[in-house]
Amino acid sequence: MSIFHPGDRTLTDLAASLAGFKAGDRVLDLGCGDGDTLRYLRETYGVEPYGCDTDRAMVARALEKDPSLNVRHTEGIELDYASNFFDGAIMECSFSLMRRHDELLHELYCVLKPGARLAIGDLYCINPDPIRAAQAYIGARAILNRPRQEKDCEDSAQYPSPYILDGAFLQDKLIKAVQDVGFELTAFKDQTPALRDFYAQALMDYGSLEAFWAAELPAGSEPCNFCRVKPTKDVGYFLMVLEKKKA
Repeated sequence: MSIFHPGDRTLTDLAASLAGFKAGDRVLDLGCGDGDTLRYLRETYGVEPYGCDTDRAMVARALEKDPSLNVRHTEGIELDYASNFFDGAIMECSFSLMRRHDELLHELYCVLKPGARLAIGDLYCINPDPIRAAQAYIGARAILNRPRQEKDCEDSAQYPSPYILDGAFLQDKLIKAVQDVGFELTAFKDQTPALRDFYAQALMDYGSLEAFWAAELPAGSEPCNFCRVKPTKDVGYFLMVLEKKKA
């Protein structure tokens, strides 16, 4: 297993199809890891790929594999691209790992052209406990809405997401969040069987998910989301496609 997300290329192809990626498009892979999807999109669809990741070790591996890739390390949610620059974007198993989802969605909205589409594949809660979900939302909002403090500038600053419960997205709250930013939801497809196949293959090949990530990730890399989310019947996987509305 060398692909770090469920569904291997089948889901990448589905995302590219639903997002309408075509030759010559500037496409951003946010949380690009070792650049595998960037290379695939360039070779298969002829796009002009750009990638960024908060993990320096993964960025280094991406450039080691292919020095021609346009990949950069990024801190936090500042994407540092021009407004209306990208024709599309993709995030595979990376959005749930990121901090300050509201601000990141605004950044993505700004760097995408009107009519551009964003494809997100990630974990979500199946039949979440409504009381726990409400408590998590209220607790996160209480922290995010307070005045910023000096300690918030530190790497260890707490930025809980109002849209996450136990490491996986709450579908209804995530959809409302992207719509509040200005995106239009064009597709939301459950892909949970692909997640279960991913887990099963990792267990067969390596004996445990921890062993899989230890073997596949470069030294110094941050632990993956799948290491922190316990595989249960209540954890699913989705593919969502959003469109920045045309003026």
